[in-house]
Amino acid sequence: MSEEFTFMACRTGNADARTPVFRRHDYRFCTVEYVLSGRGFLEVNGQSYAVGPDSIYILPKHSDHCYWPEKTDPWQKLFFVSDGVLIDRLMDFYGLTGVYCVPDCPELKNFFLRMYGLQERDPRRKGFLIAHQLFAALAEHLASPPGEAGTPVCMQLRQVLDRSIGKPFRLKEYARHAGVSEAHLIREFRRMVGTTPAAYLAGARMERARQLLRYSRLSVKEIAEELCFRDQYYFSNAFKRCNGVSPKIYRSRG
Repeated sequence: MSEEFTFMACRTGNADARTPVFRRHDYRFCTVEYVLSGRGFLEVNGQSYAVGPDSIYILPKHSDHCYWPEKTDPWQKLFFVSDGVLIDRLMDFYGLTGVYCVPDCPELKNFFLRMYGLQERDPRRKGFLIAHQLFAALAEHLASPPGEAGTPVCMQLRQVLDRSIGKPFRLKEYARHAGVSEAHLIREFRRMVGTTPAAYLAGARMERARQLLRYSRLSVKEIAEELCFRDQYYFSNAFKRCNGVSPKIYRSRG
């Protein structure tokens, strides 16, 4: 068991506006994080997500990833780190390979609290048992039919929007494929999330733009293309309306 599964740590993560972007290439371990409050952004193996409260995200072994908190509402998290082939086997067995972010999992918070309680005990076997139970519950959560508790249609839409920060999204087409009206989606999304799908996606893209201006060397034109704005001038005008300054001035202020 010691070589097949190693429980390394369970900690809290408390971010603030000064917390930097964390970047890793070919990550050595497996980290699973639960967002207690606040928001942040995640990129794993080419997938992008806007992550909110009660979400779980997974940083698997050998992944390339980066993540950072939203500046105005930084996240607070519980997370555990493990190693060993059993973690890979569990993820494969429960169909979680390639699953990086699952929103709206408040019923799974207790697994992280139990893991956190292992700090003063023998963590190895108990840690593996809790990880096993967590992955089983997470798989069950993902398998819940649309509209059931925990995965209503608007929460599925939010997960799609979180993956659409860097690619086109058309609500009308999504509604047609989902078999519901566009008006119904907007109404239910506003009721559950507090804003419209368009405003939610625009806010996530704008936060991503601020992070790219602050931490990357991409040009304004490249950022506009990265975030699916039709051109850099449209992006610059939208950025200024939202932030009060142009992208170039925002970047110069650090």
